[in-house]
Amino acid sequence: MTGLAPPRRLGWRPVVALAFLLAFLWELLGALSNLFAWLGFAAIAHSGLSAFAWLVLGGGVLVPLAAYALAIVLGRRRPPGTLALILLVAFAASEALSLSLLAFFEVGIGVR
Repeated sequence: MTGLAPPRRLGWRPVVALAFLLAFLWELLGALSNLFAWLGFAAIAHSGLSAFAWLVLGGGVLVPLAAYALAIVLGRRRPPGTLALILLVAFAASEALSLSLLAFFEVGIGVR
């Protein structure tokens, strides 16, 4: 006996976390594309984005990152099924918040 612990299996938890990471990255890509598109529109109009626009578009970028990180922290010692459920709820909340921010942005700048 050497007193070494047996190797621990990783199981399904990393697979679940990586699968949801792809979904959150897709949402992040959409938020970044909105930010860069509005920066391009502002450049064409020879003006800058307002503080309101930066706040809302920046929030759209931060929401998926924060939601994924929070879900991973909350589900780190839970079984894979529970982790998947926590990540699913975080993804749904993140999508809803991102859509709300986008609608708030459009109302704030008067786009119809």
